[in-house]
Amino acid sequence: MAERFSEQFLDELRAAVRITDLVGNYVTWEQGKGRDGDKWACCPFHGENSPSFHATDDKQSYHCFGCGVSGDHFAFLTESQGMTFPEAVQTVAELAGIPMPEGMEVAKGPARAPEQPRAQKSQPQARAEREGRVPVKVYPYTDNDGNLLYEVVRFQIRLPDGSWAKTKDGKGTWKTFLHRRPSGLDDGSNVWGVKAGDYIRPGPGKDWSPWNQEKADKWPEHEARWFDAVETTIYRHPAVEIAIADGQPVVIIEGEKDADTVADLGMCGTTNSAGSKHWTDEHSANFKDADVVICLDNDEAGDRADTLAKSMKGIARRIRVLDFAEHVPNFPAKGDVTDWVEAGGTAEELQRIIDSLPDWKPKPPKSAFGAQTSNSIAKKPVIYDWLVKHLIERNGILIIAGESQAGKSFLVMDMGMKIARGIDYAGHRVKQGAVIHMAVEDGKGTELRHKGYRKHHGISPDADVPYVIMDPFANGGHGFSLMSDEQVDKFIAECLEWKEFYGSLEFIIIDTLSMATEGMDENSSGEASKVLGRVNRIREATGATVCIVHHMNAGGTRVRGSTAIVANVPNVIELKPMMTFPQNRKDEPRPILDGDKRPIRRARLAKNKNGAANISWALVLAEVELDERDEDGEPFKTMVCARPARRERDNEPKGKINSEDQRLVLEALNDALSDHGQDMPSGVRVGPQIKRCVSQKDFVAYVRQRMQFKAPEDEPEARMTELTALLKRTTTTLQNNGYMGRDNDKKIIWSLGKDKRAESYNAPLIDDPSPPALPDDVKREMEGSTDEPPF
Repeated sequence: MAERFSEQFLDELRAAVRITDLVGNYVTWEQGKGRDGDKWACCPFHGENSPSFHATDDKQSYHCFGCGVSGDHFAFLTESQGMTFPEAVQTVAELAGIPMPEGMEVAKGPARAPEQPRAQKSQPQARAEREGRVPVKVYPYTDNDGNLLYEVVRFQIRLPDGSWAKTKDGKGTWKTFLHRRPSGLDDGSNVWGVKAGDYIRPGPGKDWSPWNQEKADKWPEHEARWFDAVETTIYRHPAVEIAIADGQPVVIIEGEKDADTVADLGMCGTTNSAGSKHWTDEHSANFKDADVVICLDNDEAGDRADTLAKSMKGIARRIRVLDFAEHVPNFPAKGDVTDWVEAGGTAEELQRIIDSLPDWKPKPPKSAFGAQTSNSIAKKPVIYDWLVKHLIERNGILIIAGESQAGKSFLVMDMGMKIARGIDYAGHRVKQGAVIHMAVEDGKGTELRHKGYRKHHGISPDADVPYVIMDPFANGGHGFSLMSDEQVDKFIAECLEWKEFYGSLEFIIIDTLSMATEGMDENSSGEASKVLGRVNRIREATGATVCIVHHMNAGGTRVRGSTAIVANVPNVIELKPMMTFPQNRKDEPRPILDGDKRPIRRARLAKNKNGAANISWALVLAEVELDERDEDGEPFKTMVCARPARRERDNEPKGKINSEDQRLVLEALNDALSDHGQDMPSGVRVGPQIKRCVSQKDFVAYVRQRMQFKAPEDEPEARMTELTALLKRTTTTLQNNGYMGRDNDKKIIWSLGKDKRAESYNAPLIDDPSPPALPDDVKREMEGSTDEPPF
């Protein structure tokens, strides 16, 4: 019939009447949810207890997120009220005060029924409602003395053939429920509704319904007046009090019919009007010291039980929840206690089920932050993914930091190529996948290092290793910045394209942080956090581990810049050259060299948020000569990471004690430790097995006691010269050969315990301290299996 009205006229009506005002005449909006012009209610098209029906004036439409119905003003009236389209148009026109087009007025049907306290379960068969609603059951609500407060009246629609109208889907009998209360007037009239407000009736002796202008215009002899609200209560209130006094269970159920069914079984059943969503603290107060059983229909979620149970916690003596589906095999969907009784359920069986119920425990909160309880974590399998096992977590953030010229770019190239090839890194298994190397600092140098790696490892130029190098300054490019959301978005988009191309993406390198954050104050935690936020976006969007190449501070003691840089990432690897430890302030540290006289570097896992840290491995940089030549005909050269070469001296047996002076010094040290030993102070670089030390003063005193001086006692200066000479020629040798250690700044000395092991005293110690000895852990790496070398 829509073609009878111009679209312009219908648009005028829609614009003149807010849809929330129209729909509000037929539903009860949820208080506290939504805002003016944006409202929520229980859906009038299907049964529910939590509002999922939404109307918005911005779009002048409604939509139910539960059953999917949607439409405009006219669709709501035709579908929910059984109106014809012309009737719906005229209804909206009257609300808008806009006259109908000439000749298109229609006769109005009967006025709609009064206020509905709960949403209808579903709508009746098309136009059946117009045949007439009739009350079929009245449920009285009284105070605890049995005085009537109000009634809930069940309405159904009787069809002309005497049968009852079905729901729209034809699966059930259509019904709705309305509140009715005595008006308190002498004429015996009722008020249809329990809320406070203005009510209207056609004339004397008639019932009252909520006032609206349509009724006022329609009833010329109408009467209007204000009625106060009536507080809703629980059904069968006196019986509830008796059951509590007798210590009997009180079954709280959804719906008066089911409460009566429970009562027919000889137990106490109760409910509240208007559904559990209207349950209040006042309702809960009626159950002080009660043994409460909350009974669920088979179409309800446990939320209702939790809501009611929480409200009675600390009030009721005991609370249990009964879900028939858990106790009755093949209990039908949407079934209730009445269905169960009609199928043969008995009072004895119900009592048995109730007796078996455990006390209610609240459900854990629904967490918006992925909360898990301790026992749930204990029962679930460990799921933790490594990119490089025990070193670098998958889909995390890694910082590789080192001083200038430490070899950071070579280290990250070696690591990235091993990930791309699926080869163990430093003896640790890797997750193979594509690698993207954003070479912000040195694109051409990165290409050169990449060629050197392939040449050194014999990788054919035709072999497609999934390793992509991006030079953001190539071809007139303007670089890449982690300070720009726009550039980060573009970078993410291209990374995802490469991920699709290769079928994987595991490792993204940003080399270096300083070049990718020009203009950033590195010492500002706020600016550093913003940059790390963008790095996190890259990580989350791509699923890859993001590696940031960064610098150490000037002293090489920590990662440069704000502590937020290190604090907010799971993995940090520091790369440093290995140097000798000066024995006093006059000595300078010297690089430790391998057998080919190349400086040895040590990479150390300085931070591992979810595993053991301080894992380290040694490496050197080996020169590689490329096949290509420059304009002078000289070959291009670069470096690659390699295993340190053994030194001939390191393969010889370690020197052993044969000097009496050396033996004297060691015995003096052991006696001093025995008599004056103290705990090793913090900050001393020594193995965990060394726990005791002695002051230099006590150590020297014990050496003095054992010395046989040439100078007489009355020449203390000469004796001091002898003592100094002995200490100088023995302690340095003992240190270099692994017998003792000292810290001149803290003025302490300790034994390394080597003199107590099974060793002879017939081989001389090596007195020449240069070149510096290799640390034991480096030698262990060099002497390990060569089947799978780290480099």
